[in-house]
Amino acid sequence: MNKNVVDLDDQMLADFRDEAHDIINSIDVHLQNARGKADPIHLTAIQREVFNLRYKGKSVAAPLINLTSHRLADYVTTCKELNEGAIEDIQAFVDKIQTLLDGDMTAGGTDTAEFVRELPSKRTPDIDPNWLKQTNVEALLVIPQRSMAVIVERELAACGYRSSVTQTSFEAIELAVRTRPDFIIVAKTIDELSGIDLANALQAMPKTRNIPTAVLTSDAPNHPSLQDLPCRTAIIRKGNSFGEDLAEALARFNIT
Repeated sequence: MNKNVVDLDDQMLADFRDEAHDIINSIDVHLQNARGKADPIHLTAIQREVFNLRYKGKSVAAPLINLTSHRLADYVTTCKELNEGAIEDIQAFVDKIQTLLDGDMTAGGTDTAEFVRELPSKRTPDIDPNWLKQTNVEALLVIPQRSMAVIVERELAACGYRSSVTQTSFEAIELAVRTRPDFIIVAKTIDELSGIDLANALQAMPKTRNIPTAVLTSDAPNHPSLQDLPCRTAIIRKGNSFGEDLAEALARFNIT
């Protein structure tokens, strides 16, 4: 490889390290302020900083930091208030990112699937978070509509399952490979790739072909648009059949 290219990569990584340190320090300050006084402005500021970190991380080879910042962004997006539990969870994310920044950011040889399962789970109102720790079953949701994702997440949380959300098909492929979830639920309509495309892509790759996958749709199971689904893919219908279809899919996947 051209030495100039290597030098540029190293410089970009060094610049990201400095910028990420500044962002993490800023989040730390907001957490400390939130401990002293409850104010929604602190959560808004933290959300802004987290998404800034995610944006900057996409340009460098720092997979564990990017996975952690994705989980943190997913967490703060659904966070409604900075109560004591939320503050401690966000602090755990921050401490993990700080450790990565101070060490080898490429983290070669690390089992990324085990790594992400050690991160804090999102808290769902009226759902005991200890259930999530006991089951340690993880779902990846590929659902662009935040409102629909929240509904699915709540149903899964009631079963004691962890979940993470992405809105894009291309990021879903990366997350499926790196985090190896126990099952995946994809919306039929996503972006350039449909849920049918994504299910076929996951089925075709050796690293993901054994991950159970379900498609979330408004269509009937025999609808022509679903005919290209891999035969092992479950179908979960929106509306009145949602709960029953979800339970049937989990039973079919032997998710307990």
